[in-house]
Amino acid sequence: MVGFSKKRPLVVTIFSIIGWIMVILNFLIAFSPAIKKINEFYPALFSLVMCLQFISMVGVWYMKRWGVELFVASFFAKDILSVCMDDFSFTSVTFAISVVLIIVLLFYYRSMDRNL
Repeated sequence: MVGFSKKRPLVVTIFSIIGWIMVILNFLIAFSPAIKKINEFYPALFSLVMCLQFISMVGVWYMKRWGVELFVASFFAKDILSVCMDDFSFTSVTFAISVVLIIVLLFYYRSMDRNL
């Protein structure tokens, strides 16, 4: 039976929902014609990173440390991919939301469960 091992704070709940919405919108952007023009493999790699971020948000929702670790790793993977494709911007909304989400999650990292 799946259950919560730790009580999820309201801030983590709100940012998890915002994170899921952000991931779903970014996943839709991955198939836009503008993204397909950047590079042949960019939509596939971008979609893979978005899937990793979605999985990490499930871990965050259940207050698991691996969710935070996977979100941070996928955040950097997405940014490295964007830099390599000359598509990076500090002013993007998803970059700002991700940075705030990482800061909030690192604040609650110690209270999260280590187990799978």
